[in-house]
Amino acid sequence: MSSNLLEVTREIKLDHDNVRDLFARFKAATDLKEKATLANTLVREMSIHGDAEDLSVYNDYSALGLGDTAAHNKEEHAEIKRLVLAADKTSVDKPEFSAVIERAVNTFLTHAKEEEDDQHPVIRQKLSAEESDKLARTFLKARNLVPTRAHPAAPQTGGVAQKAAGVVAQVQDKVLESLQGREFASLRYSHPAI
Repeated sequence: MSSNLLEVTREIKLDHDNVRDLFARFKAATDLKEKATLANTLVREMSIHGDAEDLSVYNDYSALGLGDTAAHNKEEHAEIKRLVLAADKTSVDKPEFSAVIERAVNTFLTHAKEEEDDQHPVIRQKLSAEESDKLARTFLKARNLVPTRAHPAAPQTGGVAQKAAGVVAQVQDKVLESLQGREFASLRYSHPAI
C-alpha cells in the first residue's frame, strides 16, 4: 500500500520542473508561434500552481511551524501573479515579449528554489507518509479547481473566497482561451491521476 502514497513535495517540484523545462524550450525557440504556445503554457502552469498551493499546501504551513513562511509565500505569489498577468497581456510580436515572460518565469523559479531548498525539507521531516499523501492529493485536486490564468485582483486568502472566485475565473479563462484559439505545449512531467 505505501507504494501508492504520494509525496507532496514531489508533486510540487514536478510543477516547478515543468516550468523549468518549458522555459528552456521557450528560450531555445526561434519560431514566434512556438514561443507563443510555450508562453501560453508557462502562464497556465504558473497560474495553476500558485493558486493550488494557496488553496492547499499553504493552509497547512502553520501546523508545520511555517506560518510566517506561508504569509511570505503568498506575498511572493501575489507578485508572481502580477508578472504572469503582464506576460499574458504582452503580444508575441512586441519587442519586450521575451523579457516580460523571462521576468515572470525567473521570479517564479526563484520562489520555487526557495521552497525546494528551505521549505520542502521541513515538510518532509514533519509530515508522516500518510499526511504527505493526503496533502499531495489535496494539492492535485486544487489544481483542477483553480483558474488557468493569473488573477492578481482576486482573493488570495487560500479560503472560501479564493475557491469561489477561482471556480468562476476558471470557466471564464477556458472560454477566453477557446475564443482566442490559444495553443498549449505538452508537458514533460505529469501528475498521477487521482
